[in-house]
Amino acid sequence: MRYEPYEDEYVAVPTMTDEELLEYFLYRILETDEVWGLKDGPQWITREINGRESLPVWPFKRFADEAAVAEWQNLKPSADSIEYFIYQTLNKKAMQGVTIEIMPRQSEAGCLISPQRLLTILEGTMHSAEYVLED
Repeated sequence: MRYEPYEDEYVAVPTMTDEELLEYFLYRILETDEVWGLKDGPQWITREINGRESLPVWPFKRFADEAAVAEWQNLKPSADSIEYFIYQTLNKKAMQGVTIEIMPRQSEAGCLISPQRLLTILEGTMHSAEYVLED
């Protein structure tokens, strides 16, 4: 199993739309069975986007490593299993009212999605072995 993005994927990420980021993220975390965030001590960090608290996440360590600059320079990339992310992190963030921020880029926010919607997509995907993004 590979744990790095292909070079053409890596180059494409900065120009992806929110829908493309979401699809890419889903595909890759299901492939690698892990989700990456940045930790300050034992907890993944959150940040404020448009007045809402968000949890930034990535499908590969390389993306999380590259996000650890400026105000995040002292943070460490850390992975959780997809099962832990689904059943612990997403449920906890839903109760706290925290939005999930998929793959924030250097110049802009990532794809913002509610933990409940992401949980529904991931559970449906895991049960059916395929996924479809429905509005």
